Amino acid sequence: MYIVLYPLAYLYALYYNSIMVDKNISNPLEELYTDSGQIDQEALFTILNPFLRLHRETKTIIFTQTGMGLYANKKLLLLFLAKKALYLLGDIPSELLSPKEIKSEFDKNIPPGTIDGALKRFLERGPLKVQNGKYFIPDFNFIQVQEIFNQPNNE
Repeated sequence: MYIVLYPLAYLYALYYNSIMVDKNISNPLEELYTDSGQIDQEALFTILNPFLRLHRETKTIIFTQTGMGLYANKKLLLLFLAKKALYLLGDIPSELLSPKEIKSEFDKNIPPGTIDGALKRFLERGPLKVQNGKYFIPDFNFIQVQEIFNQPNNE
């Protein structure tokens, strides 16, 4: 009786293993996972470093002399990138900015009409997106921002 059962068990095991998924074989879709975001934090630092500093205690953005010399469009982008940096550092709960918050950041240094025009252009052409009335630069548009900062200082 054992002689008859043993070959059947062996055949059953062969059949059963051939229809089961081998958990040791890696799923090619696993390659899509990442432990980091889409934004290269080193590249973000490289853009921000010459133009601004972040105050550790107050979480405010302080433009350097070089940053103050930029045109309004680049200053606006730097504001969004600085908020993204503060968000990635865990210092603020959101990187999204309302038009009122943007205008208060620049106080009288950039006229409100200039800010409104720039927001409209950046929303239409990129890199900005809007969510619930607040603006931000999505990670997937960071490359577009890098290209803007690789150009000479122009509008």
